[in-house]
Amino acid sequence: MSDKEAPKKNTTNLKRALWVALVILAIVLTGLWTFEPEIVETEEQVVPTGEVTTQVRIPLRTAAGSQPSEGTSGTLSEALSGVLSTTTSSTTNVEPVIPEHKKVTEDTVILPSFITDLSHLLVNSYHPKGSHPAAKKESKLLLDAKVINVHYGIEMTGLSWSGDDLAIGRRSVMRYALRPTMINALYALYKQRLVDAINTEISTVERSFNGIERTLTPEERKTFYALTAKQLRSTAGVIKSCAKVNSSLSDISTWLQSERDVLAANQRFQSALHDYQVSTDMDATQSVTDAAENKMKAKGADYEKAIRDREAYKVALTKMIRKYKWTKDQDDETNLYIASWVFRRSKDLSNPKEVMMTIQDRLLDLANTMDAQDSL
Repeated sequence: MSDKEAPKKNTTNLKRALWVALVILAIVLTGLWTFEPEIVETEEQVVPTGEVTTQVRIPLRTAAGSQPSEGTSGTLSEALSGVLSTTTSSTTNVEPVIPEHKKVTEDTVILPSFITDLSHLLVNSYHPKGSHPAAKKESKLLLDAKVINVHYGIEMTGLSWSGDDLAIGRRSVMRYALRPTMINALYALYKQRLVDAINTEISTVERSFNGIERTLTPEERKTFYALTAKQLRSTAGVIKSCAKVNSSLSDISTWLQSERDVLAANQRFQSALHDYQVSTDMDATQSVTDAAENKMKAKGADYEKAIRDREAYKVALTKMIRKYKWTKDQDDETNLYIASWVFRRSKDLSNPKEVMMTIQDRLLDLANTMDAQDSL
């Protein structure tokens, strides 16, 4: 090869290298401009007021100063080095994550079907005057705390839990829901849905009046809202009495124990009575019969005393509850049942008074909402 051909061949190779570098650079820049943002969705386990967050990471385009300027000269290795540095810069410079919030519409433990079922249960318990044997003289809401508690304690409609043990499932749902923050979150999530469901139900439900089925009049619907608000306030008053009186839980415990004492005393009396009857039927000796009779009388006296003690505790507890507003609008048996519910639930709570006052606040707010419906 001659000396003249060597420079020419070197020049040709350099041109080819520069063209390759420019092609690679064009491909990389095209990829950068058409690059799609990476979207990563992350779901967080939160209370009903929490949100599902979508994080969007969008790489920054290379700054103008970092791109090769037109007419830049250099070797092929320098050109490739510039391309690589541009690619690295474009993929490492990432904007801060911007959360996109999505509103939560339902809970995974207290399901929307619970709200639907509750509204149905509430409206179906209402009977305007003249539409039911129990409502001959006035409209009635044939629903109380015990009916609701038994219904959901057995059916567990709209409540989700793991396992096959109903008692454990019921307890787990209560532990989940009975926290001040969760009570407020669930109420905020479902309040309007409940009100809407009730309004729909009460506007379409039919009752029989003298054998004729018809929907309710505006006045009858107004009475429904008034009765519902009244019962909500009465329940709130009982719960407040249990939360405010320092000795309330101890007093409730004493009364419940007296109920158990009555049952135990009755069993002992029934056993002694049976022994006495057997001794007389079998013509036992006089001494055996006398001993059986004396035992029967003693156990009978114990049984009577247990009943008197229970009634005394009930009266004292009833008077304590009735000192609070709205509780007189509800019968004593219902008030005592609510008090017993508070006691049972409080055993699993670290802050029972705070929880009960939160429930009381939400019940009163819902009562006010019911009052407002009849004016709509």
